[in-house]
Amino acid sequence: MSAYNGIVNRAGFAVVAISLLCAGQEPSQHLIERVAAGFRYADGIAVEAGGSLLVADPPADRILRLVFGKPPAVARAPSGGAAGLAFDPKGRLVICEAAARRVARIEADGQVTVLADQYEGKPLNGPNDLAIRSNGHIYFTDPAFGSAEDRRQLPFHGVFHIPPKGSLEVVWRGETRPAGIALSPDERTLYVTFADERAVRAFDLNRAGAASNPRILIARTGGIPLGIRAAPDGNLLVAAGEHLEIYSPKGQLLEKIRIPERAVNVAVHSSGGGIFVSARNAVFHVARGAAPQREP
Repeated sequence: MSAYNGIVNRAGFAVVAISLLCAGQEPSQHLIERVAAGFRYADGIAVEAGGSLLVADPPADRILRLVFGKPPAVARAPSGGAAGLAFDPKGRLVICEAAARRVARIEADGQVTVLADQYEGKPLNGPNDLAIRSNGHIYFTDPAFGSAEDRRQLPFHGVFHIPPKGSLEVVWRGETRPAGIALSPDERTLYVTFADERAVRAFDLNRAGAASNPRILIARTGGIPLGIRAAPDGNLLVAAGEHLEIYSPKGQLLEKIRIPERAVNVAVHSSGGGIFVSARNAVFHVARGAAPQREP
């Protein structure tokens, strides 16, 4: 069974093949398919338990749901300028609300719980992306992108940790802006992309969730690195300009996959259905293997 067939059967998406492009590889190595279009700026992606996708569209102030056989539907609006999306261990949606300058959780009854909106009495800059450990520890980036720079009160761009119990903690602070964030499959390493440096840093995590040993893992990506995710095999998927760049856990570039539009964020389908890339006006599915046989 091809990866394409796997995504149709497991996630249930009707997709249209538009390209078979992979930089430095044979054309048949990757199938790039458009899942949906018409976004103002497709950003964070989260895969729901049933296989459908939630996609944040910050300038449109909404989160869309993509379901097979149906047009995109509004899942949440207004959304606080939602950017990063993730589900916690209890299946609750956690949102980086960049415009509202907070990290919020949607409870089972639809109520909103604010998890973080300030540090040391000052509002956050504009939470951008997040990663959640299986024991409930939440990590998020807080850069000041765009107009957020004019209104920011914190004297730094930061990476933060929300423990299940306890107060908000700083993982990293500096003048360069963090963007995407991800956990290794064993949840012992935290990865963060830095847009200004075009770099990726790694941090060690202990059992209590504390971060240490910050280091440059990838010194220079090919494009501005935004979203990042770790594949089940530990390889890192980085949305970097016109490509999805794939690195080994040690930071070695393995391949670059050309995306039809500038890549913004990444999601890995948990059931083995491939990779999704948000790319400004559209969302694409990336599958390895030749194009499927289609019924007449």
